[in-house]
Amino acid sequence: MKLNKVKVLCCILIIVVIFFAIFKVCIGNKEKNKNNNQVSQQVVYKDEFKVGIVKLDTINPILTKNREMININHLVYEPLLYLDSTYKIQNCLATEYAKTSVTTYILKINTSHTFSNGEKVNANDIKNAINNIKAVNNIFSENVKNIENIEVIDDSTLKINLKEETPFFEYNLNFPIVKETENGYIGTGKYKLETSNENQIILVKNSYNNEKINENINKIIVNLYDEAGELYNAFKTGNVDIINTSSIIYDNYIGTMGYYIKEYKGREVDFLSCNCRDNLLSQKNIRQAINYAIDSEKIVSLFYNNKYYASKYILDYNNYACNNVYNFDFSQEKAKEILINDGWEFVNNRWRKNGSILQLTISVNSSNTKRCEIAQNIKEQLENIGILVYVNQLSDAQYKRNLEYKNYQMMLTGVYNGYSPDLNFFYGENNLANYENEEVISILNEVKNIIDSKYIEEKYRTLVELTSKESVYICLYRNKNTLLVNEKLVGNFEPDNYDIYNNFESWNVKE
Repeated sequence: MKLNKVKVLCCILIIVVIFFAIFKVCIGNKEKNKNNNQVSQQVVYKDEFKVGIVKLDTINPILTKNREMININHLVYEPLLYLDSTYKIQNCLATEYAKTSVTTYILKINTSHTFSNGEKVNANDIKNAINNIKAVNNIFSENVKNIENIEVIDDSTLKINLKEETPFFEYNLNFPIVKETENGYIGTGKYKLETSNENQIILVKNSYNNEKINENINKIIVNLYDEAGELYNAFKTGNVDIINTSSIIYDNYIGTMGYYIKEYKGREVDFLSCNCRDNLLSQKNIRQAINYAIDSEKIVSLFYNNKYYASKYILDYNNYACNNVYNFDFSQEKAKEILINDGWEFVNNRWRKNGSILQLTISVNSSNTKRCEIAQNIKEQLENIGILVYVNQLSDAQYKRNLEYKNYQMMLTGVYNGYSPDLNFFYGENNLANYENEEVISILNEVKNIIDSKYIEEKYRTLVELTSKESVYICLYRNKNTLLVNEKLVGNFEPDNYDIYNNFESWNVKE
């Protein structure tokens, strides 16, 4: 009997041992499968990035006028100073700069930066690069046209002497520093040119630049196309990873699936310029009433399919100095209230005062059909509240002449904003709208030779608020640029007009 009990206990023990052994094997297999799944689910990235360019003119970084080649060159060449996403000056090849007089700049060069052939940068390289830009007509000629001469103080110090006082000249120092060698053009950027032919340009990592380098993307393939349609097809088939476009009908070519978009404000802004020497438009109340009565959102919707931005101010393209803008939200009632408070009476669907009718003339260039249509729409909007409007379509020659001599009452026109926050063209002496304000002139004169961005920002708080309330320029709309991104491309995308490849070090292409 005792023996039987021992046998039973042994059997139970064996069963328990077998159970735990089986349990351990099962758990082990489960963990193994889990680890295998994790490995299989790990994202695999390609080591190359593909971009496309249409109608490339030249690979010469100074002579090219191709916008997308200029964008690519940001990865190959560095400037003395670059602009961040708020268009604020940041150091690059120049570690610091000072304005010692209204026509003199001193720059310290970062001699730790290295060209892609291994040579260290020095002040003579910078001088030669600037002189090469000055020697031929190119898109950077405007940047350097006011440079009288350049003095090399030592290997790391440079003096730039200007021909005349140039407000915010430091914003001109954002061009690429290029060194010409027997083997072509070299820079100090993250990538360098390896090969090029009529169909393709190959860029590879610059082994001498490890600052903010992309760990995964070793090669950039630039495919060259004859027509935009070829580029769109390449994007759809995955042969191009991004497209940068200002088109408002890009989805007609590539559909709406397989990619995502990153929009950013352009620097083309259209506005109504009010001639402040005109009897009516010299009155701020009239200008403000017009500003309230125009629905710029409606214009953007009707004429640009909401693929433009309604604009509120000349600098509202994300410029850091554009703050405290007085917001004229569309309000016909507010417009009428201003006119009533100003002594105007609404009689027979027209505003009258001292026996005169409130009537205006909008001049516009007849060859710009879009602006002509928009001028007609503004006429309709203003007449909806009783302001009589005439649209005067001018020939190209008349348009240019009337702008030059300021021979207009209201002009529908536009500008391509520069990078700097300089507002002298709009509010300084002899400005476009004949606007005169001593306080504004005083601020403009005070900041034009200041390089401290914090001080500039502080002064512009007053300047922008004051001038935006004046409604001298009634801003209407600003163009919108778009980065079309293949869904396999991941990263932190913050494009702007200066550099669409911001944060490129974070970009990766999934297999």
